[in-house]
Amino acid sequence: MALGRSLFIFYNHGLYVIAHSVFNLPPQRAYLLFKYTVVAQGVLAVIACWKLTHDVTDSVYAATIAALLVTFSPVFVMYSGQVMTDVPALLLLAVALIIHFRGIRQHRVWLLLFGAGLLGAGVNLRETVAFYSPWLVFAPFVCGWRVNRRGLLLVALSCLVFLFFASSSFAYWFLGDPNYRAAWYGWLESMRAESALHPISIRTIWPWLAFFLATSPLVLITLPLAAVREWRRGKLSPILLLAAVGLFANLLLLLSYSTAIGFRYLSTGLPALVPLTANYLVQSLTTRFGTARRAFIASAAAIALVAVCFGAYLWPLRSATMKVRAAAKEYDRELMKLPRDAVMISGAQTVAVKYWRGVGAGDWAVIGPGAGWPGARLGSVIDGYLKQGRHAFLDADPRWWQPCGWHVKEIRELAGIESRFHFRQVAPTVFEIRPIADSSAVDQPHLEKLLPENRPKEVKKCFSAE
Repeated sequence: MALGRSLFIFYNHGLYVIAHSVFNLPPQRAYLLFKYTVVAQGVLAVIACWKLTHDVTDSVYAATIAALLVTFSPVFVMYSGQVMTDVPALLLLAVALIIHFRGIRQHRVWLLLFGAGLLGAGVNLRETVAFYSPWLVFAPFVCGWRVNRRGLLLVALSCLVFLFFASSSFAYWFLGDPNYRAAWYGWLESMRAESALHPISIRTIWPWLAFFLATSPLVLITLPLAAVREWRRGKLSPILLLAAVGLFANLLLLLSYSTAIGFRYLSTGLPALVPLTANYLVQSLTTRFGTARRAFIASAAAIALVAVCFGAYLWPLRSATMKVRAAAKEYDRELMKLPRDAVMISGAQTVAVKYWRGVGAGDWAVIGPGAGWPGARLGSVIDGYLKQGRHAFLDADPRWWQPCGWHVKEIRELAGIESRFHFRQVAPTVFEIRPIADSSAVDQPHLEKLLPENRPKEVKKCFSAE
């Protein structure tokens, strides 16, 4: 979130303003608008990947296989119905590549610059879109442009357009809004703290490979063979360059601690990788089975088989995630029982607290997992809120505290505060945190129940390569 993802925020805000004005959509239902927008964007993303592959291969079969690879990607399936930036970024990235590639082939400068600008705008949707910037530099010359003054000038101009649209929104808010600037520095500091918890090392390659495999098994398996075959046929072709840029984007993720804790990030290179691998599957199987139609059927069957196998393995993870997301829609019922300015420690429901605060239901503060977690200072942070006269509440529902990966350290730190404070139960899983001097608060949250050693069945379901 280095650049604030302003495009994602503002276009969703614009959709809500329109829906609220025209259809009188209440704030409490805004989440459904955002959710179904992502669903629609998922369909459009598949179509865009089909079109991109068709443009670089001129094969309907290869384009359809590429679309199937995206459609049945476990990451795509899991996040195509969630209000997150993964699917919108994939759509915008694919559309930008289509327009830019068409500008190159047709020698239309406005399409070239429009595609570069759209790619730059995508950086404000998801920062990893910036990893595709080498495409702007090399694609025109790989596609046959001469390395002359005009070609170099147009490439330089497209790069400037990309940089302008990638940085202008962030620069405007950073330079013009002190609150935004302060929040950004706070985010930077939290990233440093979280990076220290997950230091980058050679071992990061293992979660990277595992998550790459989970993103699209057939893409990872066939990519080396497809690259060698394409290089032998035509050296550095447009489709091979596109795949190289996609792989480069995924390789850059090795420099981020997020690679070790989240498998959805490896979808970054997917739109650029599926054209090459889909084309390889169709061509190699055509040689084996005699016709492109049989090759297409065999490829589609392989994709379906892999999807079923991985789906069976990942379904418990997706099911648990969906239950948490579904509960977020009704979490306001718990919040309405508490003071409007309360401090909430709600684990996985921190996003829900921020959402309901954002739509005006309250002014809750949060101590959330991940970047916002204070670590060993948790007790001191809570004590600071209590001294300010704020009410602090802990939701100890085990569903919101996964005993997996990097969450384990946070759970142990959370369990450690039980001896430092007193607690008063206000709901089945919600406890008000009181100073140790408050002898009237005598309830026990039994936070040791959240520890992984006391939840062996849930630990077995964890999906992590840490």
